Amino acid sequence: MMNLRASRREAASLAPRISIVYRAIDQLKPDPANPRLHSEKQIRQIANSIETFGFNVPVLVDAELNVIAGHGRLLACRELGWSEVPTLCLDRVRPSLPSSSIGRPKPI
Repeated sequence: MMNLRASRREAASLAPRISIVYRAIDQLKPDPANPRLHSEKQIRQIANSIETFGFNVPVLVDAELNVIAGHGRLLACRELGWSEVPTLCLDRVRPSLPSSSIGRPKPI
């Protein structure tokens, strides 16, 4: 049992650290082919949620600051007048991988 715990600790120590970085909204590049379209009502609902509960899930971006996930949160923050949002850079994402498959659960 100790060997299994030790190997898990060792593996965790080798994993890259996750770093949340606040970036200016104007630096981020939304994907024009984003398959999820948000109505004004949805954007307002997201904005209300952010005002009530805070910004709990960062916007996912690639190394060139293209938005992978979080388009609705980004639009809501613009509506709220924010100048920057928390982001998580997935710099190891392959360009050939569709952004719709990253960081999102599959619908049931």
